[in-house]
Amino acid sequence: MAPITTGAQPAAHAIHAKADQHAAAKKTAKRHAAPRKSTAPKLHARRSTTVAKRVVRTAAPYRVRAGDTLSAIAARHGISLAALLKANYFSDPNVVLSGSVVRLPQAARQQPVSKPAPHRAAPKRAKTAIPKTPVHRPHDSATVAATRAALARESVPSRTQTKALIETTARRYGVNPRLALGIGWQESGWSQRAVSPVNAIGTMQVMPQSGEWASGLVGRHLDLLDAHDNVTAGIAILRFLTSNAHDLDQAIGGYYQGLGAMQKHGPYADTRQYIRNVRTLMDRL
Repeated sequence: MAPITTGAQPAAHAIHAKADQHAAAKKTAKRHAAPRKSTAPKLHARRSTTVAKRVVRTAAPYRVRAGDTLSAIAARHGISLAALLKANYFSDPNVVLSGSVVRLPQAARQQPVSKPAPHRAAPKRAKTAIPKTPVHRPHDSATVAATRAALARESVPSRTQTKALIETTARRYGVNPRLALGIGWQESGWSQRAVSPVNAIGTMQVMPQSGEWASGLVGRHLDLLDAHDNVTAGIAILRFLTSNAHDLDQAIGGYYQGLGAMQKHGPYADTRQYIRNVRTLMDRL
């Protein structure tokens, strides 16, 4: 018996074929669809406020000590000599005054935007006026007598030894030895036991307040009753004077009259005689 066929079977096959085609097309479209956006943060979206783009350079103050040179200061702080010279003005780079302040350029470093480096004011420079002047009133006799008594108990060098001490110390501090010798002889005749009516002490006749100021210049306490410290104080003052005076005569007069008074008023009559005496001694000693 032959099978009976109807029109329903071909229609069902066609429906399934279309469904298969639709599924295949849907699968192909899904395969070629654009990928979904990633939820991960982009690298360039990182916060940009943590570090400033501009490099900030800072400078720190440094007070020069006895024996310092610009090369030594630069090497000690890990900077170049050229950078140190650029950060400061030196009238003579070969002479660095003890007690003066120089600015040390620090290595460039990045600073946070929200926390800029604080400004630091440089310490005040030492006053240019030397305290000692010939117009000081005499100290009371008890003070002067006490100083003389204290010096009498000290062991002091001979004049020959004092001359050698002055020359050695002057060369160490970059002062003309003949200038130091002339000042020392004019002041005391190279006698460490000398004490003036105004209580100027020792070989270089240094006033106590001038001795305190000189201690700041060399970076240590100077005992004016000690011959070595007394000569050191006087020569440190001379180095300051020769570095800051207009000429040698003003420096010599400044040791006697005070540099501030010399610059303001010029030399007094007794100061002019003092300068002539020291000039003569410089040629003879």
